[in-house]
Amino acid sequence: MNKVLLILFASFLSYSNVLGQTYEEYVMQATELYHSKKYQESAKVWDKAFNIQNGFSSDFYNAACTNALAGNNDKAFEHLEKAIKNGWEDIDWLKKDNDLEPLKESNRWSKFIEQLPELKQEYQNSLNIEMKEKLESLRMQDQTIRLLLPDAENRFGRDSDEYKWFRNKLMPRNDSIVLSKITNILEKNGWMGISEVGELANQTLWLVIQHAPLEIQEEYLPLLKNSVKNGESKARYLAFLQDRILMRKDKKQIYGTQSLWDKEKQKNVIWPIKNYETVNERRKKVGLESIEDYVKNNGFIYQPKSKN
Repeated sequence: MNKVLLILFASFLSYSNVLGQTYEEYVMQATELYHSKKYQESAKVWDKAFNIQNGFSSDFYNAACTNALAGNNDKAFEHLEKAIKNGWEDIDWLKKDNDLEPLKESNRWSKFIEQLPELKQEYQNSLNIEMKEKLESLRMQDQTIRLLLPDAENRFGRDSDEYKWFRNKLMPRNDSIVLSKITNILEKNGWMGISEVGELANQTLWLVIQHAPLEIQEEYLPLLKNSVKNGESKARYLAFLQDRILMRKDKKQIYGTQSLWDKEKQKNVIWPIKNYETVNERRKKVGLESIEDYVKNNGFIYQPKSKN
C-alpha cells in the first residue's frame, strides 16, 4: 500500500476505533432495527449515532420516523425539525409518510406544518447559496453524459465507433472542462462541506474528483479525508476514492468498491481486495452494504480469491 494512503487509512481507522462504532455503523444498525420493527431499540441507536456527529438530513428524517413509530413524539418532532434545518426537501412525502401518522394525531402537527417555510428558510440562510447553485450546475454537467452512456451502449453496441466516440472523446472532453472548474473551487475554498453548500453540492466535489486523473485524486484525497473526519462529507466517498487510487496504482483495494470491465465475461469484475475475508467489516464502518449485496445489485462478478 502507498505510504501516504497507509497513513491516511490508519488515521481514519484510529479515529473510528477511539469512538468504538462509527457513525455509519450506528446508522446501519438503527436502520436494520427499524426494518425489524424494533423501534424503541432503533431510536436508542440513532441517539448514539447523533452523539458522535451531527446527522445528515436523511438520517434525521429516518430517526424521526423511528421515534414516531416508537411513540416518542417529542423526539420525533425534534428530529424532523433538524432534518429540515439540515436540508430535507421532500415536504410532499413528509406530509403523506405513513411512518409519521402518530405525529399527525398530535396537536403539534398543524403547528409544525405551519413552521415548515420558516425552517426551510433558516436552512437556506445558513448556506453559501451562490456556491451551492454553482456546484449543483456542475454536477448536472458532469453526470448527464454518464447517465446517457447506457443508452448509447444499448443503441450502438459497446464495440461500436459511436459508443467509443461518446465514451472516449465526448465524455473526457466534458470531464476536462468540469474538472478545471472544480479544482479552481477547491483551491480557493477547500473541500466545502454539507453544512456550507448542502449534500448534493458537496457530493459534486467527490463525483468529479472520483474520475479525475490519478495525480489530482492523490492531491485532493487529504482534503476529503478531513471533511469526512469533521462529519462534513460521507465516509463512503473516502472509501470509493481510496479504492480508485489503489486500483490505478495496481494495488489491492480496501473496500471492494471498484471493478473493471471484462470483455470475455461481458461484465464488470470486482478488483482484488486486500484481506477480503474481513471486507464487510470495513464496508460497514463507512456505511456500505455487504460486498455480496453490492455485486448483486450492480450485476458485477466477485471472485474473492482471484490474484489477477
